[in-house]
Amino acid sequence: MHKYGTTETLEKLDKEGKDAFRLTCTACHGGNPVPRKISDDQAEIERVKRASHVQPRFPEEWKRDGKYTGANPERTNTLLARESWEFVRFINPGDIRVAAKTCGSSGCHEAQTKNVARSMMAHGAMLWGAAFYNNGNFPLKDARFGESYNESGAPQTLIQTPAPTAEQRRTQGLLTFLEPLPRWEISQPGNVLRVFERGGKRRLEVGIPDKDEDPGKPDKGLSPRGFGTAQRTDPVFLGIQKTRLLDPTLNFLGTNDHPGDFRSSGCTACHVIYANDRDKSHSESYQVAGNMGFSKTADTNIPKNESGHPIKHQFTSKIPTSQCMVCHMHPGTNMVATYLGMTWWDNESDGDKMYPKAKHESSQDEEREKLNRNPEAASLRGLWSQLEFLQKTGTPEFNSQLRNVQFGDNHGHGWMFRKVFKRDRKGNLLDAEDKIVAPNDPEKFDKAVHLKDIHLEKGMHCVDCHFRQDSHGDGNLYNEPRAAIEITCVDCHGSIRGPATLFTSGPGAAAVTGQAATTRKNRKEPLIGRDLTRISFHDDAGETVRAFQRLSRDTKKKDEDGKEIQLKAGDIIQNSLVVTGRWWRVIQTADTVTPGSRDYSEKSRYAKTIRKDNSTWGSAPAADKELAHSDDNMTCVACHSSWMTSCFGCHLSMQANRKMPNRHNEGGDSRNFTTYNFQVLRDDIFMLGRDGTVTGNRIAPVRSSSAVLVSSQNQNREWIYSQQQTISAEGFAGQTFNTHVPHTVRAKETKQCSDCHVSEKNDNNAWLAQLLLQGTNFVNFMGRYVYVASDDALEAVVATEHDEPQAVFGSTLQKIAYPDNYETFEKGGRELREVYEHKGNPRVLQVQLRGEYAYVAAGEGGLRVYDVAQIDQKGFSERISTAPVSKYGQKFYVKTKYATAVTSPTTLGVDPARWRMKTDGTMIDPATAAALTGEARHQLVNEEQPIHPLYAYLYVADKYEGLILVNAATLLDGDPLNNYLKRALDPARYPNGAFNPGGALNGANNITIAGTHAYVTTDHGLVIVSIDDPLNPKIVGEIGEPALKHPHAIAVQFRYGFIVDEEGLKVIDLTTPNQPHVLEGAVVSLGDAHDVYVARTYAYVANGKEGIAIIDVEQPEKPRLDQMFNAGGKLNDTHQVKIAMTNASLFAYVADGRNGMHILQLTSPETMPEYAGFSPRPQPVLIGTFKTKGEALAISKPLDRDRAVDESGNQVSVFGRRGARPFNFDEMMRMLRTNDGSGDLFRVTDSPLTPPVSSKP
Repeated sequence: MHKYGTTETLEKLDKEGKDAFRLTCTACHGGNPVPRKISDDQAEIERVKRASHVQPRFPEEWKRDGKYTGANPERTNTLLARESWEFVRFINPGDIRVAAKTCGSSGCHEAQTKNVARSMMAHGAMLWGAAFYNNGNFPLKDARFGESYNESGAPQTLIQTPAPTAEQRRTQGLLTFLEPLPRWEISQPGNVLRVFERGGKRRLEVGIPDKDEDPGKPDKGLSPRGFGTAQRTDPVFLGIQKTRLLDPTLNFLGTNDHPGDFRSSGCTACHVIYANDRDKSHSESYQVAGNMGFSKTADTNIPKNESGHPIKHQFTSKIPTSQCMVCHMHPGTNMVATYLGMTWWDNESDGDKMYPKAKHESSQDEEREKLNRNPEAASLRGLWSQLEFLQKTGTPEFNSQLRNVQFGDNHGHGWMFRKVFKRDRKGNLLDAEDKIVAPNDPEKFDKAVHLKDIHLEKGMHCVDCHFRQDSHGDGNLYNEPRAAIEITCVDCHGSIRGPATLFTSGPGAAAVTGQAATTRKNRKEPLIGRDLTRISFHDDAGETVRAFQRLSRDTKKKDEDGKEIQLKAGDIIQNSLVVTGRWWRVIQTADTVTPGSRDYSEKSRYAKTIRKDNSTWGSAPAADKELAHSDDNMTCVACHSSWMTSCFGCHLSMQANRKMPNRHNEGGDSRNFTTYNFQVLRDDIFMLGRDGTVTGNRIAPVRSSSAVLVSSQNQNREWIYSQQQTISAEGFAGQTFNTHVPHTVRAKETKQCSDCHVSEKNDNNAWLAQLLLQGTNFVNFMGRYVYVASDDALEAVVATEHDEPQAVFGSTLQKIAYPDNYETFEKGGRELREVYEHKGNPRVLQVQLRGEYAYVAAGEGGLRVYDVAQIDQKGFSERISTAPVSKYGQKFYVKTKYATAVTSPTTLGVDPARWRMKTDGTMIDPATAAALTGEARHQLVNEEQPIHPLYAYLYVADKYEGLILVNAATLLDGDPLNNYLKRALDPARYPNGAFNPGGALNGANNITIAGTHAYVTTDHGLVIVSIDDPLNPKIVGEIGEPALKHPHAIAVQFRYGFIVDEEGLKVIDLTTPNQPHVLEGAVVSLGDAHDVYVARTYAYVANGKEGIAIIDVEQPEKPRLDQMFNAGGKLNDTHQVKIAMTNASLFAYVADGRNGMHILQLTSPETMPEYAGFSPRPQPVLIGTFKTKGEALAISKPLDRDRAVDESGNQVSVFGRRGARPFNFDEMMRMLRTNDGSGDLFRVTDSPLTPPVSSKP
């Protein structure tokens, strides 16, 4: 290839290239350098350009804004893969397809180009693998599919050579190979919802009726044959092909269509900087270029007002965080967003500035264009789908208008990112001194602490921590990102036992061999990891600078502002890779625990040296195992994180009548598209669990990261399933949790002792329930339909909009986002009018929805199960059914004498009957898998814990028979032929298959399951039944009169039970469930208490004629009445309350007896600035009412979204990383009791109460 360029072009680029290697245009880009123009005629110029430039195969697709240009076009998707190798090289010599011949030739960057092509930033397997396993679509946690293309642009398989052993796959996260993503047309459904079950007569045709079809009962129409045929395929495989999530990977150009989306592909994606963010701390000197992908080049041929150009035609290693953010912002809870102190906007806060005042009806073409840009369906209704509006959000001028949030300046995917500020648990903004910032203070966002990571605050960018290997990969195929990361906190900061070694020691740190190993051994240096002191770079003057230096003597050094800083021998300083002259001293952990050190902190010393006796502290013991918080058991970020994100709910809604492009492999357009709709986004919580195997199974932060719900609309615009859960491959609920590194380190705003242990004031019971992933009933999902038990009928009341955002009728969000609908609703007297019902058989006393079934306590009718799979299907005349098939195919009832209550042990879809896969590919049944212990558990390829068998059953409280168990696991297995419900207990041991020893459960009126205990309220007291062995239940505790008088219901939160009886609300200590006792004085007297529901620090008591009693239980042993609410007398027969969250607001759903069902809005960004706190004080407002046919007695509990484990340590929700899990019961006890969980219950203060020990024992 010629290496000549025109003098004219070289002169224009000289200014930009003088500090680097001098390469001609064709040396990198190819093309023909020979043609010269013979005149300035435009036709002659075009002739020379065509002769010099490599021409594309698809010229029309390379236009931007309708014209040919040098800018990156918008959303090219797979266009690069379809183009010729020569053209790809011409437009981007750093593209992965060509980089081996361009960047990697002549010994320049050969290793890097090979490694990048196999890195996770190129193949993206970690997201696909998690999506497939967590939602039940592929049986392995280890990723199998990844994106890669050969030089001709064809999808290819990546192979690890030599193949890793099973142990390397388990402990190092290595993969054997990665295959291209299969076409969705050949997939088979992993979650067999009713519509996917066997059956069906024909393939559904659009608008063509079938004369043989039963009226009001349309055929499924997916396929008359088996799985994988016609449309009986997997929607997750389809969504990943077409919905923009992680896309595009480094294989393709960025989408180049929003502020924050501008980049190239391959090497150039990182090393050529585009204008994406005007925030200086994110972009440094590049901020002047704006956020619209405009150029600042000296080349006069490049327009300066056209998006899609790099700032300069120049490679650099000075990569700002704003460039990383282009990719590392999906989901909006990703680590770069959090590093910047930002997360997704909730689609509600300050919504009056984000939605149009008047409704705009988009055309189908408009909707297609908008969804191509941003897959979030709420954007169709909002102003942020307009580029000109999006560009101004994040500016100081726009943010000054906002009351509750402040937006960032980058908008990748077209999304809005809001800044996270320090708050107390009540929701008040706090300044640096923990003083409350008044909500009406015009400078409140300047005074409140913006929780960006302390490293960013000090001037560090991503590349200042994640060096060459972390960024480029090492050539291995990895299953998860952290398996490939070589840097850890201690590599720079050291530990309490000594200063940093400045050698990397993370999971991706490689062992040295040969002479290098001998040299290190002689120097007493670590035998694994990179020597950080050998990393060097060039500053703006071209001088070589070491990234790290350990000072050998006292000295002074000027910082970037010219201020002279005194440094001491032994100090470690780090120089910025991005800003010449910027440096910082790296604080050593050992200094923070050493009295007299300039960095000494008593709190640091206390936290890092406290022993397991909760008393001794001050110095490091000889053995780490004596420490309460040893490095080998805890990650640094388990304490040193100021906040973390949680995405409680992601509604993936597929529509058949949308023709959209495939974004992978060969591309092309086809029908079906899935929108991506996040639901509840919070930054107010903190959760912990056990990290994955690769990262040492240490204690680590846990976030809810993809709590998926799915819907699908067919070609006749019928919703064939709606808002359904998924179940993971081995049976855990698809409401996914993940251990992670939050990247939210702060100096002062970090975790305190009382954030993880029972506080001295005992005011953190709800907080600890959240921390331990037991759930708090606060962020739960009610959905579009509210299921009401109305005595003689089951009624499903429509309570929300169908479109996104799915605002609750009458809510402040509906008023903002759907002003016309809100006005109509208000004029209609705020009455809910759409309902679907089924007459009781004979009664409906209580109801619990789970998945596509509603479980009903039917009084003398016993247990009834209603099929509600078609509840949103307009083609069905009867949307609630007791017999979807004939009696020969199922039996959806169990007769009992008088069923008063029914409960499932969880609202989550948990299938304990799933078989488990071993490393040799064989399958074993759940009981065999559960019996494996110790090293034998390594035979399980996915390293999952067993699912407790108690989750296979429904639990029915019968007034005369006691407790009845019914096996309902068959309702989750996708087989419609085995749904024959019956009593599970052996009638030979338990009369009539019911548990009621000596009549102890006579008069049973309600039941609650918490862990391995069933709490049954009866006419004479509370009976606690152990269901640890569900087919052999036993009574382990009882409380009767005078402590309890005819109790009606109990709610359990962590260590306490909240029970209502004829005297009011009482509190029971359940720290040891086998030894329950009512707490003396912990009583709130109420006149007509029927039921209780606890959501975080408030108990909502259905108090009959007095309405709702809202009781503050922040200190469970000192409950107090906060307020009584009856909506001006409209609530006067209240039987039950349930709490759920929609977007940023909290709602109560009330069964109010003869008055029907009411909806209350408890919190709102529009009315209370504290709405974003962990538990703000509710301000109830009645917003909607539905008059039921009979008395409204009960409301179905909404879906638990923050519950990954039960009170006994049994996991219920899937964790995305292999080996990661919630704490088991013994580990929970270690956080509550001394002596490794076997001693006394202890309480903590955030400052030490005992003097430190000054020497090691």
